[in-house]
Amino acid sequence: MLNRWIARACIGLALLGGGLSASLSWAQTQTELAVSSYVNVTLPTLARMKPWIDKSAADRAKAYATMGINDTTCDAAILESIKAGEHFAEGAGELCLALDAWMQNNDLSTCASVKYSGFYFAHTEPVNATIAKLHKSEGILSVRLQLENAAGCAKKTVRYWGPMALSLSAQLSASVSNSGDLLAPSGGAAVPTREAFDRTLYLCHQAYNADDNNKSAVVDAADDACYAMDHLLEHKVVEACQALDKSLKKVFSMGSSDPLASEAKGLSQRLNERSASLDCGATNAAIKAAEDKIRADLQAAATPPPAPVNPYEKRNAIINAINGEQQAMGHDYDAAKLWFDRGDDYEACGYYQRALHSLRTLESLFSDLNRETGDREYSDKSREMEDEQNALLDDVGDMCVDAENRLY
Repeated sequence: MLNRWIARACIGLALLGGGLSASLSWAQTQTELAVSSYVNVTLPTLARMKPWIDKSAADRAKAYATMGINDTTCDAAILESIKAGEHFAEGAGELCLALDAWMQNNDLSTCASVKYSGFYFAHTEPVNATIAKLHKSEGILSVRLQLENAAGCAKKTVRYWGPMALSLSAQLSASVSNSGDLLAPSGGAAVPTREAFDRTLYLCHQAYNADDNNKSAVVDAADDACYAMDHLLEHKVVEACQALDKSLKKVFSMGSSDPLASEAKGLSQRLNERSASLDCGATNAAIKAAEDKIRADLQAAATPPPAPVNPYEKRNAIINAINGEQQAMGHDYDAAKLWFDRGDDYEACGYYQRALHSLRTLESLFSDLNRETGDREYSDKSREMEDEQNALLDDVGDMCVDAENRLY
């Protein structure tokens, strides 16, 4: 999944670098590759699995074991379709992932990929003639509807998916020690690999996003708790404590109207126990004190006293403002990465935009510091912030335009 979002971000950069003629040639080549992958990989793989859609879980599993198909069979074809901008082929690739999950009786990933496939099939702009013809003749939309009905996706709400998110959150919590080591989540179970942990993390987010029409603060809190464990596994205790604190604040926010209100107490108890064992109370208090100081320093810098007693007061205020802006930018980068890893490039781009604003502010602050001290080093830092703005725009600009276009 992550590779597919990276591919989106890189396509526009490659087009900008080669000139108009080279770009057209490259795009044609990508379309040919997408067509080839669609015809030779995606459609045959769908054809092998679709006769089993309405079979029992046991029959599906038995048949799947003989097919030589796995979770990554259609990944390359999806990437080729993304690069070529062929949404029908991309939707068919998602349908391939959905069928693969269904063959393994994983209705959560099945319904998530069925939903994503619908987004891509909804596009109405012209597509490659071969893909368009096969999309219709192979009855791809009918296959999607058949799978959606067999998995009961439309009937399953947050009341069904929510307990999965809570269970996955508990599993992740049991899989990580306070020192950031992987543990066996239960007696007799094997210690998970990092890859297995990441798969469980992604499933947690899928369960949280499975119902677009009904929301639960308890499930939202469980999703934050899942990412708190990811922070802990990466030895980022401060970030883990912040995520746990955020999760705890959400648990009871909807009150008795929450569809999972009965689960709030148990989740809260588990979150409090982990937070206490990490001494998150002291950590979060220190963070709040530091943030309060930054706000106070920024306010002081915004309204200079009429007669400064300390000749270095203005310089220090600028430095404090720089430190505060850098901290805010770091938080925004981390948040952007979390949403990016979750597969939500639109939300990631919102945080990238905030990071870009911080870079512009830092450019101005370093320029102010240069004027205050006469030190050319700060003038160089101001130019460095300008270069980083351009680099960030180059890295994510096209991805963010694509994300906004897909939304609207």
